[in-house]
Amino acid sequence: MAYCLVFVNTNTCHPLLIRSTSILERNEHTPEMILNLLERPSDNQIPLALIGILTSSYTFSTKFGIQLRSCHTDDCRIHFYEYNEHLLMCLLEPTELDIPNQCTQYKLVLLRTLFNMIIGYEYIDQKSQTNSQKLENDLHLVKFYVDTILNDERTFSFGDLTQCADTLCGFDRHTMYACLKSISDHCKCDHVCITLSNRIIASSVGWSRLTQAEQYILTLLISLNDYSNDILPTIRDMPVYLDSIDRSRNYRLLSVRLFGQIYISILCSSTPKMSEFESIVEKYTHPHIEHIQNLNSLLYPRSFNENILFDHNIHALLYINHQTHFCVSTLEPTKQNLPISMSIKKHRYGILRDFYMEIIRMDKEKMLPYDNSKNEIQMNEMYFLNTDDSSEHKCYFLREQEFFQLYILFDGNIPNIAMRGIAKKTLLILRKNL
Repeated sequence: MAYCLVFVNTNTCHPLLIRSTSILERNEHTPEMILNLLERPSDNQIPLALIGILTSSYTFSTKFGIQLRSCHTDDCRIHFYEYNEHLLMCLLEPTELDIPNQCTQYKLVLLRTLFNMIIGYEYIDQKSQTNSQKLENDLHLVKFYVDTILNDERTFSFGDLTQCADTLCGFDRHTMYACLKSISDHCKCDHVCITLSNRIIASSVGWSRLTQAEQYILTLLISLNDYSNDILPTIRDMPVYLDSIDRSRNYRLLSVRLFGQIYISILCSSTPKMSEFESIVEKYTHPHIEHIQNLNSLLYPRSFNENILFDHNIHALLYINHQTHFCVSTLEPTKQNLPISMSIKKHRYGILRDFYMEIIRMDKEKMLPYDNSKNEIQMNEMYFLNTDDSSEHKCYFLREQEFFQLYILFDGNIPNIAMRGIAKKTLLILRKNL
C-alpha cells in the first residue's frame, strides 16, 4: 500500500523526516492537493507548501481546542498523530485504498514505537527544542525501518494489521520453549525470544508482556539484521529503549544468529557479554540442533509444516488466534514443483490484506436488530466475489468463539457452496496446531 510519512517540528514547520512508498506529486495550481502517487525512490521530497498547510491546519485547530485526527482531499486522506507538543506525525494515504482508520492509527503507533526504541523519547523531546538539525541527522538511523513499515510487501507481514505476533505453524513448541527457558534461567533474564525472520517461534513471559507494537518492532530489528555471508559476525549488540518498562533506561538487544534466519535474542543490561551469550546459546541449542534446523524449511514457501495439508482450491490464508495473540499466514499453501513468482505473491498478499480490512470495516459497524435491543449481532461468516477479477479469486471469512478468525483466498473456479465446508475444515486443522 502507498503511504507517505511526514515528521515535522510544529514550532518551525521544518520537516525532520519524510519517507514514502510512492512520492506525492503536486499540481502547480493547487499545491495542497495530492493528485498522483508515482513509483519513485522514497528519498524524494514532497512540496514544502503541502507540509506548511498540514502543520498550520493542525496547530490552528489545536489553538481553538479542536483535536484534528484526520482530514482528506479528493485524492488523499491525512492522519495526524501528535508525538509530543513540539512534534507531529502526518501519514498520507490514497483515498482510493479506503483503509480502516484503526489500521492506519496502529501503523502510526508502530512508527512512534520505532522512534522511541531506537533513538529514545527523552532524547527526541530534548533535541526537538534545542537542536532540530541534530535530531534530523539522528533520524537517518530509522529510515530503513520506516520504509519497511510503510512498504508492507517487504515482509509479507500481517502483524501490523492484526496487532498479533506473526508466527509459524506445525512445529514442536515444547522443545523450543524448553530451550528458551534454559537460556533465560542461565542468563537470569526475563526477556528472551527465538525468531525465524520476522516470525516469533517462542518467547518468554517477560517478552510476551511487552506491547504488541514493541514486539513487532523488535522482530523487525532482529530480522533486518540478516547476515547472508557466514564470514560476517553472527551476533549483534544493539541499544534500545522500551516505553512499557522504563523509557529512560537503555537496554541491550543481544541477538545471535544460529543459521539461516533463526535468531535467539535477549533484552538485558550490562551482562552478559557478547561472547558469553554466544557460548550460552551454543550450549543450550546444541541438543536440539536438528529440530532447530528443520524450522528453516517452515518459513518458505508455506509457513506451515509439510504435514499440514490444505485444499488445493486455497491460494492464500490468514489465521488469527486472539487468545494467544499470534497470527500465521501463507501465500503458497499447496506444495508445488516450482515456487510461485514474486508478482503472484504480491498479488495474493494485496487481495488478502484488502479482504481483511474490509471485514474489519464491516465488523466495526454496529449491526443492531430492529427492536433496538442492546445485544449486538456479530458477523461470523462472510464471502466476497471479486467482480473485477472473479475468474481468479473468491474470499471467505470465518470466526469461531470470538477468538479464532480465518481469512481464505480461494481459486475463482471453486463452487460457492463448497467454500464454507473447506473453511470449516481448515479452521479445525489450524486450531489444533496454534
